[in-house]
Amino acid sequence: MQIKTISIQKYHEYLDTVHEKEFLQSDYQGMKFSQRGWEVEYIEAIKDGKTVAFSMIACMPLMKVFKYCYIPRGFFMDYHSKEDVISFTSSLKKYLKKKNVVYAEIDPCIEFVQRDKDGNIVENGYDNKDVVENLKAAGFLHLPMKPGYDISKECRWVSVLDLKGKTKEEIFKEFSYQTRQDIRTYEKYCVKTRVLNEDQLDILDEMEKETSERQDFEDMSLDFYKDLYHFYGKSHIETVLSYLDLDAYAIKMQSEFDKTSKDIEKTKAFLEQNPGNVKKEKRLKTDEEYYNSLQKKLSHIEELKQKYGKEIPLACCLFVKYGHQIVYLVGSSNYEHRVFRGPYAIQWKMIQEAIDEGYDLYNFYGISGYFNKGEEGFGVFDYKRGYNAVVREYIGNFILPCKPLIFKIYNNLKHIC
Repeated sequence: MQIKTISIQKYHEYLDTVHEKEFLQSDYQGMKFSQRGWEVEYIEAIKDGKTVAFSMIACMPLMKVFKYCYIPRGFFMDYHSKEDVISFTSSLKKYLKKKNVVYAEIDPCIEFVQRDKDGNIVENGYDNKDVVENLKAAGFLHLPMKPGYDISKECRWVSVLDLKGKTKEEIFKEFSYQTRQDIRTYEKYCVKTRVLNEDQLDILDEMEKETSERQDFEDMSLDFYKDLYHFYGKSHIETVLSYLDLDAYAIKMQSEFDKTSKDIEKTKAFLEQNPGNVKKEKRLKTDEEYYNSLQKKLSHIEELKQKYGKEIPLACCLFVKYGHQIVYLVGSSNYEHRVFRGPYAIQWKMIQEAIDEGYDLYNFYGISGYFNKGEEGFGVFDYKRGYNAVVREYIGNFILPCKPLIFKIYNNLKHIC
């Protein structure tokens, strides 16, 4: 099998023939790698005059004189063909060895076994264990498949909502009861959304920093967000803000207040003529309690206006639109005003947008791989499960030693495997 380099334009053409591809495999990501100092190439493998594999490979210096190679989300080929996997890997190893690469790493976006929305393995469901065995037979070392977050790796566990062939109404009905209620809650509070411009990314950055401090995770930098826009473009990146429109909220609550006040007057008038009516007395008590709560809300709204002006930022999220899916890449929220359900406004807007624009999948992205209450990341998983998102477990990370002796020494120092 012969390996040769191809142009970025040719690689882009090949990508256009692939339906299921990840944004990390895109030529946009390749340009982003290059800007960050990686040495990026695009290759194809030829067998009997036909292209059987193609890939982006990114290399960076290792121990000054050597290199490390990363193939984001794996190469494109038929992983189920053991013969082709072995042949390609052998040729790739020789190719990388000439470039002084000590080892290469891949993390294919191939599911290991089929799981349901609760994370359980589906009985008689599909599995790709043969792909793992084929890669191992070709010389790849399989890193341990452990649950939990690992910021040094790309997500191995994700939650994905399948949109194919479904209407917005059908998708909404499949949400959990609580998720549907949370969506109705933000609508009741007059929460709105708008798409931010690139020069408004500081809103996302500030909110993400607050969220990361509260939830104890490492936040992305403002430059990271700007780079996404620079390399992917506005057609592939969308940042959405949800906010409480205090004027609209005040108008709605005032309308409810006026109506409730009139209802109370009518009920009192009825009871004067018909004393002792139990049903109306209960109704009066309920309306008076609601009346008092509305008074408090209207007073609170005036306090909020004095503090925030006309609107309160509630949540801000960044999405990648690429291939057959929309990926929810970054999310942040205003914890103090979580009662207004700002994140739900963004997710429901973007799910509907995904359906309108013909995407097959809505990818909620990373989860921990733990599915029991109290375990690491359960809250994030449970939130995404509420949208009927199914768990996907990828086959993990694989290491291909290209210079075995040097790799052994390096591995003893760094404990990669």
